[in-house]
Amino acid sequence: MSLCLGTACDGSAGQVEAAGNAGKPWTRIEEIGRYSLLGDVLDAKNLSGVAFLSDRFGLIGADETRAVQAVEVSRPDKTLRVLATITLVPSGSEIDIEAIAAEGDSYYITGSHGASKKKGEQQDNRYSIFRLKVNPATGMPSGFKAGGPRVPSGVQTASLAGVIRADPVLGNHFGQPLQQKGVNIEGLAVRKGQLFVGFRNPNLDGFAFVMEIRADDVFEGRTQPRYVLHRLQLGPGLGIRDIVAARSGFLIIAGNAGSEPSKKYGAAEDYEKDRDFFLFRWDGKGTDVHRIGALPKTDGKAEAMAILEETEKSVTVLVLFDGPNRGRPTVYRIS
Repeated sequence: MSLCLGTACDGSAGQVEAAGNAGKPWTRIEEIGRYSLLGDVLDAKNLSGVAFLSDRFGLIGADETRAVQAVEVSRPDKTLRVLATITLVPSGSEIDIEAIAAEGDSYYITGSHGASKKKGEQQDNRYSIFRLKVNPATGMPSGFKAGGPRVPSGVQTASLAGVIRADPVLGNHFGQPLQQKGVNIEGLAVRKGQLFVGFRNPNLDGFAFVMEIRADDVFEGRTQPRYVLHRLQLGPGLGIRDIVAARSGFLIIAGNAGSEPSKKYGAAEDYEKDRDFFLFRWDGKGTDVHRIGALPKTDGKAEAMAILEETEKSVTVLVLFDGPNRGRPTVYRIS
């Protein structure tokens, strides 16, 4: 069910809305090509976010950095070329960038809002979410100058930590390690000014979570923002690794909710070595999801996805993988 929480409660909490898909449900996932990522790529083996503002411009991000990179897209050449590096925070720990979304003239970038995977450390920059306004004609922030740690004027910074900590479901898992069902964001989509924040963990009784919250409420500092916490029935042990807005509903990459054991956390819940990555389709409202199927087996972790083309019969997506150098950008047709 979709839970109405915080100040959003209006008596509709607990109602179940059936998930529906327009047309015939998709059941086929086919690899149809690769892109090349060109230029000087930050943290090239840990890419974890991608979004396209237009057919020409996009943004990529990686876990262990404090910056994102603008890219130019060439569909005929099947290339993504790095144009510039854009600093989001000038100093401190890594952001642990996990997802990027785009709408209008803005990108949205989120940190994991979770403890570090190996040691369970609480690092301030991880609890950040950013709105980066750019010129759609150039794909760059206004007044941007290359070089140095200076943060462009078009960057707004906020956090979802307060909302998560106060939530009656997620709050119990906030600050806990990923191996023990600790809160961890890995997906982000945007539609009509609403952010859809996808949680890798916790998975509770087979349900994963998406927080729907108004972007302006987040970035204008509203103390008690209205939001909806959706429960998605992905199945035991599965968490959201990315979520993207399609014409009708959303596409979701799902994989291990938990993380591999570390020296500090020797036992890991909701983790299965070599577990497949699955694609799901969700209507954006109800609990039910349509399981499309597993991505073809390959090295690396499917961490980021963007839609290249969508028709009534199929959708074509670009997926980046954490692990392979330069993310091995791979194109799949879903039908």
